[in-house]
Amino acid sequence: MKAFSLIFILLFSGLLFAQGANPEYDSTEESSSDAEDNLPPVKIEGVSDFTQLLAQARRDKKVILLEMSATDCGYCRMLEAEIIKPMLRSGDYDDKVLIRRMHIDSYGPIKDMDGNKTTAADMARKLNIFVTPTLLFLDGDGREVSKRILGVNTLEFFGGYVDQALEEGLQTLNKHLR
Repeated sequence: MKAFSLIFILLFSGLLFAQGANPEYDSTEESSSDAEDNLPPVKIEGVSDFTQLLAQARRDKKVILLEMSATDCGYCRMLEAEIIKPMLRSGDYDDKVLIRRMHIDSYGPIKDMDGNKTTAADMARKLNIFVTPTLLFLDGDGREVSKRILGVNTLEFFGGYVDQALEEGLQTLNKHLR
């Protein structure tokens, strides 16, 4: 019985680690790494009204980088801490991209791209989101303008993948605006 208990504890703690129960990447808006590194706090804006977001993207002629995440996703928190928050903090992307996040497991009402009330889970299904994190690159009409990025692979290259997708999205957007 003791061996069974020990195996259960080891498996359970392994599951917690696999799910991202890593205190370095907590789910608060201002992560502990922001404070420890003396970095200015930064907040990733959520989206609850896609009609407003699309209108803003059209008006400002920007690509939307939409992070589809889940509240218990450790990889999402890692992506935010290592890639998205530094992008926001740098200011280098302000003139070309609107960065937003949607938790697919949130319960609040959402207005979809047609102005209809829906849920985050239904919106995720409509956008064919099955993995978190997923990064979508959208234009002001809600069309994908670059290949989506599923999951997180090597962080050393991930920023380059995001920059490449944004560049492709901006080129596609500029072709549509002509």
